[in-house]
Amino acid sequence: MPNTAARTRRNRCCVRWTRRTGCWLRARRLAEAGARFVEVTSEYIPFKNWDTHENGHQRLIDMKRQIDAPIAQLVLDLEERGLLNRTLIVLASEFGRDMMLEGKPNLPVQNQVVVPESVTEPKHYGMHRHFTDAGSVLLFGGGARRGFLYGKTAEERPCKTIENPVPIEDLHASIYRAMGIPADLAYEVEKRPVRVTLDGKGKVVRELFA
Repeated sequence: MPNTAARTRRNRCCVRWTRRTGCWLRARRLAEAGARFVEVTSEYIPFKNWDTHENGHQRLIDMKRQIDAPIAQLVLDLEERGLLNRTLIVLASEFGRDMMLEGKPNLPVQNQVVVPESVTEPKHYGMHRHFTDAGSVLLFGGGARRGFLYGKTAEERPCKTIENPVPIEDLHASIYRAMGIPADLAYEVEKRPVRVTLDGKGKVVRELFA
């Protein structure tokens, strides 16, 4: 019988994708085969893929074309095979984006793009700084409610979260809940506890689940 580490490596699969690798199909097949964790991520290339520091609107349109239909088909395939309820699909990024401004307020921007005095071309709408006041995550399957929207952002800039904000530790706790893992679970690493959520205090957003 293989040891725990070997079993863990066997059950965890990481898939990197481009437009033509068909990796969403691979992800479904891995789920069918019993893989416990499948990660599909886009490659980082400066000013391409999700790095939208220029021509931001067009870049987002291109990204939407890359992921919309494949994710929809993945959901349908898993549902057709009776696997959706036991599979949680999480579509997320690492932060939000400001729609207009590049860099940090009152600080010069270096080594990225030339910032014009006014927005005069469509490509200028990609100039944005990392925006941590709002973001969005999509959940499919795994007991998540269907057609449900949780939280609200302001309709005017700076478009902050104004209703039901979810801190990252609560998002983690909610994902772990779908997998039957308590938010305060901890493992000892080098004689100190390493918790699955921040200080073990993540709270499940129960409204997200049916």
